[in-house]
Amino acid sequence: MKKINLLLLLLLPLMSFSQNQKFIDAMTRSLEEMSNAATAEAFLAVSNRFERIALAEKTEWLPYYYAAYARSVSAFIAGDKSKVDEVLDVAQKLVDVADSLSPDNSEIVLMKAMVLAGRISVDPMSRGMQYGMQRGMLMQRAITLDDSNPRSYYMMGQSLFYTPEQFGGGKEAGCNMLEIAREKYATFQPASSIHPTWGEEQLVELLKQCAATESNESGE
Repeated sequence: MKKINLLLLLLLPLMSFSQNQKFIDAMTRSLEEMSNAATAEAFLAVSNRFERIALAEKTEWLPYYYAAYARSVSAFIAGDKSKVDEVLDVAQKLVDVADSLSPDNSEIVLMKAMVLAGRISVDPMSRGMQYGMQRGMLMQRAITLDDSNPRSYYMMGQSLFYTPEQFGGGKEAGCNMLEIAREKYATFQPASSIHPTWGEEQLVELLKQCAATESNESGE
């Protein structure tokens, strides 16, 4: 009996490693699939894939987070906005589960802001007033929770860039924040190969618009 117990103790670390590697492999494949997604339907499909991983790995926050992220992206690029709220209702539930598994997580708080951004995209004029302040508070909280997270500064800069000056935004304020995001990305190191790294490519495109705006203003 003692020999059996000893054998089990020796095997447990190997079993744990095998299960952990299986999770990482599944996440890696899904992240690769998401990087190749180009349509709202494709992002919804990969969201469903992350949900299946989440059901198998109930204590891991990352699959819930990415499932919510993929749904949020699908909402932004969807041609038919009539179903966006339905898609984001599920995203909100997913990010709430992630939050329960990893409270006070900057990435998760920022994902809550992203879900709200998706809702605003349906009707920016009316919904900006409805959700804008709450979204801004979430982005600021994400920065407070983790000052090294570049995505918080990127999303804040993006928001300011597209918000008129009379409402507290403007291109100058946005571009200044985006420059901070660029500096943060330069030194950012993800906790693992499956932790969030998104945003830098979009940041580069926005910084090009900042440079073009500055060039136009200096030429006037």
